[in-house]
Amino acid sequence: MATSSLVIVNAGNFGREVHVWARQAIQAGAPWRIKGFLDSRSDILDGFDYGSPILAAPEDYHPEPGDVFLCAVGEPQAKRRYTDMLEERGAEFTSLIHPTALVGHNVRIGQGAIICPMTQLSCDIELGRHVVFGTLSSGAHDVRIGNYSQISGGCQINGHAMLGEGVFLGASATVLPRARVEDWSYVGAGSVVLKRVKTRTKVFGNPAVQIGVLD
Repeated sequence: MATSSLVIVNAGNFGREVHVWARQAIQAGAPWRIKGFLDSRSDILDGFDYGSPILAAPEDYHPEPGDVFLCAVGEPQAKRRYTDMLEERGAEFTSLIHPTALVGHNVRIGQGAIICPMTQLSCDIELGRHVVFGTLSSGAHDVRIGNYSQISGGCQINGHAMLGEGVFLGASATVLPRARVEDWSYVGAGSVVLKRVKTRTKVFGNPAVQIGVLD
């Protein structure tokens, strides 16, 4: 299998984590070599030793033959903006499934997804494009998660739960069975969603209640 040149969008906190996990995936057989990062902050890696350069700002980079991309941006709207911009230039996004992730039967993972260490996806699950599924999080049977959604660490998504496009779940959030979190909503860390979170709302607490409206 030919080796591709992996380009990580964002060299900040999450970008550095993705770099570590990509190296571990390469050790487990992923067909990549890490080419570098895209970031407009030329000094963002000062003081860190990652051995991979900042290639350019995302706005200035044009995909080269053999490049594949991962978007290590946590905020869903920014993630959509960067991935759309690069895909319009012909960028091909790959998916990262960490070697310690447990991926079960009939789990469909969209292009550009990042499945972090020690996650569990049981069976009959569908993840959209550019979904991040965070460390120590779990998805039960028949879960659906829309494009660009960000599932932080330690989240529990129970059976038949549905998350729309661009949903953000903060760390250790829980979504109960058959609950719905609608498009571009934000669920605060540690919150418990009982039934429904409306489109473009921000909720927090146990049980989760609305605390704001998002643009």
